[in-house]
Amino acid sequence: MDALSMTFASALNYGMNSLKAAITSSATDGAQQPKTPAGTGSSADFDKTLKAFLAANGENKVSEEDVFSALVQERIKKTKGEDALKTFQDLLAKSREAQKKPDGFVPVEDATKDALRKFRESGAISKDEADSIYSQAFAAAQLDSNKEALFDNRGGPGDSSIAVASLEEALLASRTVCTGFDNGTETAAVRSLDEPSAGKSAGPDTGGHVSEPGAGGFLFKPISDSDGRLAILLPPKLTGLVSGCRLVGPDGKEIESGRYSGNGNGGRDHFRFSRAGGGYPDGLRVEVTLKTGEIVRYLIRETSQRTENISPESDNGNGGSTSGGDSSGDNSL
Repeated sequence: MDALSMTFASALNYGMNSLKAAITSSATDGAQQPKTPAGTGSSADFDKTLKAFLAANGENKVSEEDVFSALVQERIKKTKGEDALKTFQDLLAKSREAQKKPDGFVPVEDATKDALRKFRESGAISKDEADSIYSQAFAAAQLDSNKEALFDNRGGPGDSSIAVASLEEALLASRTVCTGFDNGTETAAVRSLDEPSAGKSAGPDTGGHVSEPGAGGFLFKPISDSDGRLAILLPPKLTGLVSGCRLVGPDGKEIESGRYSGNGNGGRDHFRFSRAGGGYPDGLRVEVTLKTGEIVRYLIRETSQRTENISPESDNGNGGSTSGGDSSGDNSL
């Protein structure tokens, strides 16, 4: 009887151990083969975030400026959180509306930079943080071989100022660059948020945005500090000589007469207007009427851009004030 009991106990113990081993093996196999939903991870998160900020056209194409704006928002969300992003997006919406052209076109790069500057000035981010976000977004938005400028999708065939790609290509390119920034294997070239928009400058006699030393102090400021609308400052040499300042469209028709608001900032007469500069058509002229009846004209190629220290134009293209179409001005004005 004792022998029989011992045999039974031994068999029972062997069976229990086998069962435990089977259960442990099953649990281990399950742990070694977790089921991971497809499409998860940082890459999918990045793409989902960027797509939410991008609006591809009917051909599923996006421009460098579109990608840049989306990346600025992605960087703010990543580094500052949802509340900060909402604050920035409110500023961006206002800037886009202020700079919208009569045909509905929005200069996205300029609107985004303006909003980011306002975001910085509100104290939400520091100057270094703003420059870092701008630098990384600028670098990661590149879709062509020109890495020193951001371009939109406007223009004709062969236009070098167009830079577009499919949405998928743009996502892959920007994700690859940003991943390098985030894991520390890549560093963006340092840029200043306050730098002018690259690739959009022209010579002084074509209404460009590059300062021409000694040209006299003209300033076309699309978004003034006081009210966010266009302000024009005239050269100090014209102080006391001006009877009016108006905007004339490319078609030669008057758009609006400015309101004189005083003299300052280096002894310059100020004229203010009802909209931000980007709300007026590109290629307009600022016509300054002198008390003598003479007219000084300044050509503004891009109304959303700050334009300063350019020479007045004349019919022969040499600069200077004009009266009745004849060149009779001082080229130093």
